[in-house]
Amino acid sequence: MTTSERYVSIGEAARQSGLTVDTLRYYDREGLLGELPRDTGGRRRFDADALGLLDVLVALRRTGMPIEAVREFSRHSRSGNDATRAARLALLRSHGERVRADLRQLQADLELIEWKVAAYTAAENGEDPPPRKDQR
Repeated sequence: MTTSERYVSIGEAARQSGLTVDTLRYYDREGLLGELPRDTGGRRRFDADALGLLDVLVALRRTGMPIEAVREFSRHSRSGNDATRAARLALLRSHGERVRADLRQLQADLELIEWKVAAYTAAENGEDPPPRKDQR
């Protein structure tokens, strides 16, 4: 494998990650991906490590982790220092608890929406609405 085959362009990184090129540039300016190498034209190049870290950062942001916490996680991850493992674990555990709480709330909200759909459907058919499982 040649050196150029180990790297992908920012456009390809955007395609793989589902982010826009502008978002990737922002992540780079914020230092979230470390020092990305550049080609002779000054264009960012993404290697497997940068793409792997990007996958994690995207998941953290998509699940609502604040950018400051993402920045901290990224800094610790890129340090390669085992001494930061506890800090990374603490960030991930705390965020995981928030995500689980959000999922529970979303599930409860979805159940209410589904009940409302069933109630409207019953009304359209001249029937009584179904009983609610969970009265708030």
